[in-house]
Amino acid sequence: MRAIAINEFGGPDVFKEIELPTPTACEGQVVIAVKASAVNPVDYKVRDGRGAFLCPNFPAILHADCAGIISELGAGVSDFEVGDEVYAYAGGMMGKPGALAEFMMADARMIALKPSNHSFEEAAALPLVMMTAWYSLIDCFNIGSAHTLLVQGGTGGVGHVAVQLAKSRGAKVYATCGTDEKCDIARSLGADDAFNYKTVTTKEMVDQATGGAGFDVVYNTPGADSIDQSVGAAAYRGTILDILGDFPIEPGFSMKWLNFSSVFAGRSITHDVDQAGVGNILRETAKLVEAGKLRALVHGKTFTFAEAGAAHEEAEHGSPTGKVVLSAHW
Repeated sequence: MRAIAINEFGGPDVFKEIELPTPTACEGQVVIAVKASAVNPVDYKVRDGRGAFLCPNFPAILHADCAGIISELGAGVSDFEVGDEVYAYAGGMMGKPGALAEFMMADARMIALKPSNHSFEEAAALPLVMMTAWYSLIDCFNIGSAHTLLVQGGTGGVGHVAVQLAKSRGAKVYATCGTDEKCDIARSLGADDAFNYKTVTTKEMVDQATGGAGFDVVYNTPGADSIDQSVGAAAYRGTILDILGDFPIEPGFSMKWLNFSSVFAGRSITHDVDQAGVGNILRETAKLVEAGKLRALVHGKTFTFAEAGAAHEEAEHGSPTGKVVLSAHW
């Protein structure tokens, strides 16, 4: 089969097309004929060596997000059939080849039927970001109608699904974005309001949205760049949820008695735990999408697999709206 792989760490130009044997489904696994994938920050961090400890063996096939058609079932797999259209978060790390290939083997517990009203490209944009938002907002915080939420980066990969997931559970949701146009997009996704963080101060956001009380929970998706603002926006004894954890604990955490939680959604691949939980989140996501309560936001151009390097460059440096997606064309 054809695959896009890396044999060394480096810039986007390290991707090369290679030929590899087509995988054969092992017990409890399926083989997926890949139709689309998406770029997550972990992918370009593995590629450039910052996440080297996560890298599959060279030649390494990256990317965990996948959408495609089941071409083979392993022994013991009874919940799916050959020909099913599925989406998955199931490889690209820790010895498990990923989705930048014609075929990918995946644990059957970590896939689900893709939303019927989403294309393969749209479906491929959802797995990791939905898992991240789900673990944070539902498993860690149990967000609901009693809460006010501020999503930092409301049109980013995790941010755009976090806005919609929280709204589906009745929360009052606000978002920050870097342009007025992105603020409009956040509102179109369901945000009660959105603020351009370049022109609106944290105090102005808090006063306008909460009457000065602060947000019950702040979802800090950009990482260190926005943590000071997140601390300032949180209510006394509020909660800050984070997806990167790449910053020192600020004095404001203790001064305001803030709760803090950071999640790494790749644990089901890296630590072989809770694989069934991945499939459950993907099934629940499909229900939300098909009910019209959530949709994937695909950024601009859809790249081909042969353009994996350009897709990584866009995802890391292009300030994408939603997710950068690749279609399995060569």
